[in-house]
Amino acid sequence: MPKITLEEARLNYQTWRAAELALATGQSYSIAGRSLTRVDMPTILERIRYWGRIVDELENPGKRRRKKTRAFTPFDI
Repeated sequence: MPKITLEEARLNYQTWRAAELALATGQSYSIAGRSLTRVDMPTILERIRYWGRIVDELENPGKRRRKKTRAFTPFDI
């Protein structure tokens, strides 16, 4: 898999954010007999989360999100 640069990841993130704003104006429209239907909102939000994670990982290399640790107390029965 080819590596993605931080600039490419930011561009993709900004593109999907722009798609979210464009969808707010309408799902589909037509001009002069030609029509356009935009991607649905769940797909856009999923891609925004994906590219946001990629940008975050590239901006902060080596820093992973902390996993939740559950405490437990062992005991004998």
